[in-house]
Amino acid sequence: MKWVTLLLLHALSTASSASAKLTSPTISHSDRHLFATRQCHDGHRSNLDGPLSTPVAFISSPYTRSMQYRGSNNFHRPMTGNADVDTTSPDADAGYGEDDNDDYVNRGLRFSGVGRLYANTDTSTTVDAVLDRLTSATVAIIGIGGVGSWAAESLCRSGIGNLILVDLDDICISNTNRQLHATTSAVGKMKIDETKTRLLDINPKCNVTLVHDFVTVENANTLLESLLPQLTACIDAIDGMYEKTALILACVDHGIPIVTCGGAAGRMDPTQIVVDDLTKVQEDRLLFKSRKLLRQKHGFPKVAMPGQGKKIRVRKWRIPAVYSTEVQQKPPSTSLDENVSSFRTCDGALGTACFVTGTYGFVAASKVVEMIALDKLEVPKKLGYTEESPNDTQSEVHSI
Repeated sequence: MKWVTLLLLHALSTASSASAKLTSPTISHSDRHLFATRQCHDGHRSNLDGPLSTPVAFISSPYTRSMQYRGSNNFHRPMTGNADVDTTSPDADAGYGEDDNDDYVNRGLRFSGVGRLYANTDTSTTVDAVLDRLTSATVAIIGIGGVGSWAAESLCRSGIGNLILVDLDDICISNTNRQLHATTSAVGKMKIDETKTRLLDINPKCNVTLVHDFVTVENANTLLESLLPQLTACIDAIDGMYEKTALILACVDHGIPIVTCGGAAGRMDPTQIVVDDLTKVQEDRLLFKSRKLLRQKHGFPKVAMPGQGKKIRVRKWRIPAVYSTEVQQKPPSTSLDENVSSFRTCDGALGTACFVTGTYGFVAASKVVEMIALDKLEVPKKLGYTEESPNDTQSEVHSI
């Protein structure tokens, strides 16, 4: 009988251990991830340390769609197609953007953070109003290089619904140090083609238009006219002063808000990059020359220079300019003036770095997004100056 008693005790011990495992499971790191992801697909935000919280919508990624969960025979999905919205259950497979409601939900999931950011700064607007403005806006980026490539992606990630990319250059291996699209597999391909592919991967609902052309003095006005009347704003990321000046003039003539970018070469400190009116730019030879052309050849008013000439009140031109207050390196005496034309060698003599060119692009994009989100577009004008009138004046300075 003794062995029977021992056998019964062993059986009871085994049953007790099994019961404990069922009530207090030990979940590994990978199992916790699977459990949490499954709960999200079921329409809930998972909390392993407490009860499930309010149901939320969930975008399934190719990774999570390809996972086979334990105990589920109907949840496996192939890793193909665009991201879709799963608002009900793991079996729902409506796909991305099949109706207006899907578009609305996806827009909120992707860009509501941007909407909240600007809605919080203006109590008179709402998140939906901000997103409506961004989604309906059309922004052209002229020059998809070291500055323009970063600006284009920033605009796309901020919810701008329509982007126009203008460039006729291909990707060179020497672009690697400063341009977003410059990868080994992309060398030799067109910059705007590669950028479009990347942008659509970020937001499949973004309308991306490609213009395979360079902006020149001769075609700037005609090219800009071809983008009207849909065009909301323009980012000038051209590195030639004559072409840059022609584009600014075209935007002024047609009343299109423009953000122009100065020279990023020969600079190492991204923290000194700022945005201000073109009349206030310092330490930027490219913008200096463009501004001088606008004054001397196209009737723009004189520009303030501290400590020189007669005190006057100078009105802004309402042309935001991105520039650095860092003193730019001087080019070698043997090099050509790289600011004369954008048809130049692939990499300049001064040298560049992505953390500088990227910051130029980010700052330019931030200005455009701010103007659109808050519905405060700055239309450029040939404003004059006066010694008496305080209206539309910004500072008391000395003119040249």
